[in-house]
Amino acid sequence: MQGLLNIPAAVSIALHTCLWIADGDQPYYSSAEIARHLGFSYHHVAKVVQRLVRAGILTAARGSKGGIRLARDPRRLSLLEIHLAAGGAPLVQHRCLLDPTICAGHACAFGHLLERENSRLYHKMKKTTLAQLARTFDRSQLELA
Repeated sequence: MQGLLNIPAAVSIALHTCLWIADGDQPYYSSAEIARHLGFSYHHVAKVVQRLVRAGILTAARGSKGGIRLARDPRRLSLLEIHLAAGGAPLVQHRCLLDPTICAGHACAFGHLLERENSRLYHKMKKTTLAQLARTFDRSQLELA
């Protein structure tokens, strides 16, 4: 069941890929291996990986022993940076579910709730590093294919 918070597939792939690498013990990982383990389409993973390489979050090496790895220290890489590099929309603090040209949110029934929760999410993603998230990750709970 989906919740109210909907994260785009590309952002989910980016976060999970970076987490998989940060938690791992290999020098390089193949995009195909990550796609298989996490249940994503290989082609979608490859596109997201290209974005993350261009953004300087991942680095890629060709060849039989190549693959992808983190280009930056996971202790200094925020979840917000990964979100934005994957093409996620900037986390705006709009106060209404309607288009801002229809409702500016000043008297919106949802306004203060949305503003507060969007702000909390923004600050949580900005201050949470990939390394912090990796400490809570238990890959044994995944049904590995």
